[in-house]
Amino acid sequence: MFSYLIRRIVGAIVVLIGISIITFIIAYAVPGDPARAIVGEKASEEVVQQVRHELGLDQPLYVQYFAYINRLLHGDFGFSYYNNQPVLDLVLSRLKDTALLAFSGWTVEILIGIPLGILSAVYNRKIADYIISVLSIIGISLPVFWFGMWLIYNVAFKMGILPIGGSGSIMHLILPALTLGIAGAAYYQRLVKSSMVDVYNQDYIRTAKANGASPLRITFKHSLRNGIIPAVTYAGMDIAFLLGGVVVTETVFNYPGVGQLAMQSIQRLDVPVIMATVLLAAIIVVVVNIIVDLLYFLIDPRISLT
Repeated sequence: MFSYLIRRIVGAIVVLIGISIITFIIAYAVPGDPARAIVGEKASEEVVQQVRHELGLDQPLYVQYFAYINRLLHGDFGFSYYNNQPVLDLVLSRLKDTALLAFSGWTVEILIGIPLGILSAVYNRKIADYIISVLSIIGISLPVFWFGMWLIYNVAFKMGILPIGGSGSIMHLILPALTLGIAGAAYYQRLVKSSMVDVYNQDYIRTAKANGASPLRITFKHSLRNGIIPAVTYAGMDIAFLLGGVVVTETVFNYPGVGQLAMQSIQRLDVPVIMATVLLAAIIVVVVNIIVDLLYFLIDPRISLT
């Protein structure tokens, strides 16, 4: 296992370097001038050039990149052009809210999706399965921004029982978590149902039935344990995606998380913050990927970590 972890860590470092290069190039390739965005449209060209020189933006792109990586290796993510404060402090101040929203949305997905997937598998090709499948298709098809706006208008605005946006209490989390959770629950339902139906057709399930095992034991002891692996894969990537910052949901609900920060930074051409948010999301994804692979081994010892 140790050699496997070493290989995965080395691979993760290579991936992160590649992502940093691509993000850096794209950030400076987009139309616009960060120096001009900082000083404003009415500032003179001399002032713009002075700001460019102070920030090192007048140097070749590869020089800027290696200078950035050098600072990064020393734990310096730079200063935000717009907020004029350390980028790491700025991102970490938003990470708590994103983590809260991410785990709330993920909890909604799990609590709805997995039980519905089990029901669909148990009642495969019956009326309950058809109803759940139709609801799942609707959930997957709903655009996140549309569903979020629908909830804001009908639940928060018209009914007035929940806040329209912002953060600060559990009540502020309910609508964004539902927005994230409904679509995600539909994916979990389909994954769990598909994998459990496949398991139901295995020889050892037929043997268990022939030996008189109860339906509950077959469902939860044999089928669910072996059919849950694809859902574990998706759960790991799902958590990584949510923690990286759900840009659309946070923007719709004016929720002060990492996703909203990333969107604002793109609009303001705040390159250090863009780099930090992208790298944070990438780090979360590669770390969670490694953890998920280890969970495979714990769930199913037949899987070899080679």
